[in-house]
Amino acid sequence: MSYAVVHMEKMKAYDLKGMQFHHQRERESRTNPDIDKKRSCENYDLVNEDLIDFNQRVKEIIESQKTGTRKTRKDAVLVNELLVTSDREFFNRLDPDETRKFFEDSLAFFQERYGKQNIAYAVVHMDEKTPHMHMGVVPMRDGRLQSKNVFNRQELLWLQDKFPEHMQKMGFELERGEKGFDREHLSVQDFKRKTAKEQLEKEIASLEKKLSGKKNELLILNEEISDEVQVSAKREMKKVEVKTEERNLFGLPK
Repeated sequence: MSYAVVHMEKMKAYDLKGMQFHHQRERESRTNPDIDKKRSCENYDLVNEDLIDFNQRVKEIIESQKTGTRKTRKDAVLVNELLVTSDREFFNRLDPDETRKFFEDSLAFFQERYGKQNIAYAVVHMDEKTPHMHMGVVPMRDGRLQSKNVFNRQELLWLQDKFPEHMQKMGFELERGEKGFDREHLSVQDFKRKTAKEQLEKEIASLEKKLSGKKNELLILNEEISDEVQVSAKREMKKVEVKTEERNLFGLPK
């Protein structure tokens, strides 16, 4: 069975413009060779109908709920971005409508948990090797940004358990991923590389299993074939002359 994957990364003000360019495919990526430009038209945002300015949208969300008068710190975490996906094998079993439903059901789960008003974007990328969704959660609580409180260790543990359970109830064959939180410290690109490596290792293990089965079939067939089978053979002798650079005593070529 495939695993449900939710990876969290913290975004500050200086990260948002780069994320905007990447998620909305506004500029050509020099760091992600997996993007198939011909399929970029298949990408979509489940929250916004048109392209948005990430900094402006996040600022609007903060200002609409902010209760204090203090300015937002320059180094504050403005967005906790969640990367939602599974493995390629899982998506290969889904048609485009089912894939969209997977991301819509995922979004509904997070909207209920963190507030629909706090989701800045939910961009689904269909132009890479494995479909995935980048969802930006502005961690507002009680009128102020509280990333450390909204996404603390207990919350991440809760997500690892409850998100797969929710998706199973929605009809998707998924199970909980591996325990541990080393992944939340990886960048999105490093996380994708690690996930791709794990997918490749999974495919290699599957191929090795199939190869082992074929070897067993071959052994059984060899045991069933008699060792006394005689095959007639015909031997032919041919004389071939090859000139060399060597010469005999009379100066003629050998």
